[in-house]
Order: sequence, then structure tokens, then C-alpha cells
Amino acid sequence: MTLSEQIVYGMVKPTKYKELIGLPTRRSVGYVAVMMLILCLVGYIVPVSSSIAGFGGFTKLFTEEMPKLEYNSDTLKSTGPFMMSINGVHILINTEAEEVEESRMRAEGVYIAIGAKKLCLNLSYGGKVDSYGKMSLKSLLPEGFNNDTLVDAIPYIYAYLVLGLIVSAMSYFIKYAFFALILSVALKLLVRQLDLELSFGKLFMISFYGQSLGFILSNFNSALGLVPGFIVSGIGIFITVHMITTAIASMKGSTAN
Repeated sequence: MTLSEQIVYGMVKPTKYKELIGLPTRRSVGYVAVMMLILCLVGYIVPVSSSIAGFGGFTKLFTEEMPKLEYNSDTLKSTGPFMMSINGVHILINTEAEEVEESRMRAEGVYIAIGAKKLCLNLSYGGKVDSYGKMSLKSLLPEGFNNDTLVDAIPYIYAYLVLGLIVSAMSYFIKYAFFALILSVALKLLVRQLDLELSFGKLFMISFYGQSLGFILSNFNSALGLVPGFIVSGIGIFITVHMITTAIASMKGSTAN
């Protein structure tokens, strides 16, 4: 069985799950890795790449799009305000006061707000702004910091983005592995009643395969914002239950024959 067949069967052919769980462990690991790559592509790589392309790259951003910045004598000075949004994170610079006022944080999302003397981390949601910490710029910026300093830091920014990709992949895996674990426990009780001999590891992979189409649809919808999330989540749960029960029923049927 090729990897492409494994992916197609895992997403839309529950009657093939008996063959899938019989594959070597490395093939199961490969399937999980491909699914995480697809989710990261939709939920992280495409949005971040689009944002970077939108402002023409970091060099252009720091030298042409951003106002002139300079940090001296414990105070950041800027020739004007600046705001940029990447994948739900808003970077806001306004040095008119020591810290940025919460009234400027109107759009929903996470804010990294930089004032003349303080950096504030805030979350705006439902018309309310919550503070999650403040830091003095003195502990963050070196004396003489300016736009050229940001240009020199571009390699480190890309390294941070790669780290963010890894963290994103891990968070997706933890999320869906946790759901697969819960489903596996429920399936363990079901297969006992049906007299099916399936190890917990195989039940885990059945559960993971069964979730595949649902979580792909859910994350594509989150990226595109086509349908309210709760509707797609409900559809995803229905698909997952259908895929898993169909797979178990087909295994029971083949055993009976």
C-alpha cells in the first residue's frame, strides 16, 4: 500500500481500516506526521507566509513600512504609530505614552503593544481587553536600538518562526492524540462485546484515522472562515463516529465470515 493510498483510505475508506492497522508501526507514524504537516500548512505556514509576502519581506518592513525607531535613555521614540497583524497576533507601536492604552486595542486577538517605556501583552475578546503582563523596555532593548537592529535580527526571527511551526505541529498532535485516546477507551469496551481481538495501539490508530477527515475540514474552515466553527465541529464529530463505527462493523463482519 502506497502512502497516498494510506491517506485516502484513512480519510474516506473506513472499510479499509483493517488493512491500515495491519501496516508496520513506521507507516502509522508516517501517516500521523503527514496529517500534522497538512494541518500546519493550513493553520500556520500559509497564513504566516501570506503575511510576510503581504508586507514584502522583513527587510522592507523594517526599513520602509515601519516608522523610524530609536531607543535611548530608557525611552523608545517613534516617528509615528504602527500596527501589523499576523495570524491573529497584533503588533502595536505607539510611543505617545509610556504604555499603549487599551482603548487602541479594538480588533480581537493577542496584542504585543509597545509604548515609550513598556511592552504590554494583552488579549482583546468580546469587547473586553485583558492584561497578561507588562515588561520594561529597559530589560528588552539595548541602548541605541533602531530599525537597523531589527534588520540584523531577521535570521533570528526566521528561526523563531520555525520554532513556532514545530510548536504548532506538537500542539495539533497533542490535541488529536488526546481525542484519539478517549475514543480508544470507549472502543475498548465496544470490541470486548463484539469479541474482536484488537490491541489498544490498533484502537488508537482506528480512532486517529477516523478523526482525519473531520479535523482536516475543521482546520480548513478555521483558516477560511466559511462556516461558523461550531457547525463544522458538529459535522466533524458525526463524521468521526460514522467512520469508526463503520470500520468496527466491517471488521466484525469479516470475522464472522
